[in-house]
Amino acid sequence: MDTNLSREVKRITKGLVFYYIFLAIISGFIFIKDIEILKRVLLGILFGCIISALNFRLLAISIQKSVDMPPSKAQVYSGLQYSIRMLIVFVVLLVSAKQPHLSVIGVALGLLGPKFIILFDKFVIQKFFRKEAK
Repeated sequence: MDTNLSREVKRITKGLVFYYIFLAIISGFIFIKDIEILKRVLLGILFGCIISALNFRLLAISIQKSVDMPPSKAQVYSGLQYSIRMLIVFVVLLVSAKQPHLSVIGVALGLLGPKFIILFDKFVIQKFFRKEAK
């Protein structure tokens, strides 16, 4: 994998760890009275974060492979990879709905983790910590 792409995937994965810790703290305050619900939510968030990290890695691999292909093959390959990733998300949400130990909302929050991390990085981190041209 390209070094820049690999660095970006690692950065997002590290962000997912902080995202999980942040959601765990918030969930702890919200569900402080009911430990069973807190367990379900935390397991759901953890499960969603793990799957979203793997899904993000699959996205990076498919982008890297499709760049080296001719345009017609790249379009078919990218569409197929997108369908596979959405199927994974569907199966994960279906499993979380069927399992009594996982919270569907927690899994959904975990699956949305990379999107929130990228948006947070773009609109908060880069606004306050970017280097201005002198």
